[in-house]
Amino acid sequence: MEDDQGSAARGGALAEAMASWVGARIDAAHANPATGLVALAVYAGARRVLGVGIGPRVAGTGVLPRLPRLRADASHPLLAAMRAHLVGRRVLAIEVRGDGIAVIAGDVLLVEKDQESELLSEAGAAASPGLSPGAGAASPRLSPGAGASPGLSPGAGAASPRLSPGAAASPGLSPGAGAASPRLSPGAGASPGLSPGAAAPSPGLSPAPAPAARLELAPGRRGEVRLLDGAGHLILRWPPQGSAPPAEIAYPADPLAAGAALVEASDDAAAGQEKAALARAVKARRAALERRAEAVRGDLGRLGSVARLQKTGQLLLAQGARVPRGAARALLDDWETGGKLEVALDPARPAKAQAEAFFAKARRYQRGEAVMRARLAETERALDAIAALAADVAAAEALPDALEPLAQRARSLGVARAELAGVGAAGAGEPGMPGARGRRAARAAPRRPFHAYRSASGAAILVGRGAEDNDALTTKHARPHDLWLHAKGVVGSHVVVPLQKGASCSADVLVDAATLAAHFSDARGEAVCEVSYLPRRYVRKPRGAAPGAVVFDREKVIAVRIEGERLSRLLATKEEG
Repeated sequence: MEDDQGSAARGGALAEAMASWVGARIDAAHANPATGLVALAVYAGARRVLGVGIGPRVAGTGVLPRLPRLRADASHPLLAAMRAHLVGRRVLAIEVRGDGIAVIAGDVLLVEKDQESELLSEAGAAASPGLSPGAGAASPRLSPGAGASPGLSPGAGAASPRLSPGAAASPGLSPGAGAASPRLSPGAGASPGLSPGAAAPSPGLSPAPAPAARLELAPGRRGEVRLLDGAGHLILRWPPQGSAPPAEIAYPADPLAAGAALVEASDDAAAGQEKAALARAVKARRAALERRAEAVRGDLGRLGSVARLQKTGQLLLAQGARVPRGAARALLDDWETGGKLEVALDPARPAKAQAEAFFAKARRYQRGEAVMRARLAETERALDAIAALAADVAAAEALPDALEPLAQRARSLGVARAELAGVGAAGAGEPGMPGARGRRAARAAPRRPFHAYRSASGAAILVGRGAEDNDALTTKHARPHDLWLHAKGVVGSHVVVPLQKGASCSADVLVDAATLAAHFSDARGEAVCEVSYLPRRYVRKPRGAAPGAVVFDREKVIAVRIEGERLSRLLATKEEG
């Protein structure tokens, strides 16, 4: 019994702290779903902020001294719904109950006096079902019963604190037995929505509340938020999967102190998640650079095969006439060793004619050596920088101001922007949303069918990762007005330059994209390569065609000379994803 009385007293402290908010305008709504803090700001002579923690990281209620620093951006469904239905409206009533808090928001309309009672009745009838009652909790309907506080059904224990202007009734709600009339007549008390000192309504008109939305907040580690419209229809429930059955809420005896602790706990938890997300992104980038370095070393290792390729070409020129037409393999006399050299051939072509292919491959390896060594040096420098960044992230404090410079360094080293959205900023969100990304969200993120590179001007250049990925890039990601490129006459990656509708591709970006198209094709290593380019709308995928195979028309062709410095710069901008 003492616990019940203590809980009621604490609820009364919160109700008293919010007593002056009725009639105030709702200025802002914020949330960090990753931590569970929901904040509703009103202007009542000064900014006042109600904070409710619904889990998983923070739980409880209080009056916040400030808005949370780390919160979801406006695209989050909870934020979008609260801002659409609450922000800019007036607080018509606040209910502090055993199973949660309800905020009724709406507008104050001037109506004919003979219509006022009708509007008030409709407002009462529009009351919506509230939070699911727990043990001993009152059913949170707005239509009051005999002897109950307005907004509570009969059978509740002690009357829950309820805030409204005037006596004890909430504006816009049907009066119950013993409740003061909720009529908002001008005169003694200030009416919600009418500024003090405002001109009195015209004779025959009376201000009447028109509830537009109801926000129900159930605090707890597994709490929830419900937003309903003025007719009681559910607009949004967060989290969507629902919550645990509500228990009796233990309200704080000091709402201000509890609010300060609540917002600090939320920011600390969110910043810790942001730091962990940054560390994971840096680790992934480091692993990608190590794979790249290993691949380039493997390419350099193949330079040892140049002499063998040249010798094979020479032997085919000398002995190719003796190889039967249509042979898939040939045994050639190796004059240097006195043994035999087995060579794989294309049965569709004469053996002697295939000698040039071996010479061309050897030349390609030789010409690519400078580019490969430059790329390896660049990759090793990036590995040193990313290792230093990883150490700095590990030593950094989990604070937005400390994390933002580290996130900028990570972006400059090629860490995917999607992994860093909101890190260190005031727009951090929840796992799976823009902002902090949890381990589970990162694991579930869809694989992109392309790698993104950046031109010197910062323009994105998308390169398909494989045959099926080429199809996805061209048919699903590229828009009709984007520029599409492909190395002419050889197998290679599809390349797309995203463009604004009606815009044209600059010459520098075209050369950069053509360089990548040549590099990621069978023409890699050639000094000059012809590249086809055209708007994506002229590319189509024939029914039944092999993966990556397309047909196109209205092409233009650019002959691009491969510059080692340009290629190295482009490859260094690769964004993992």
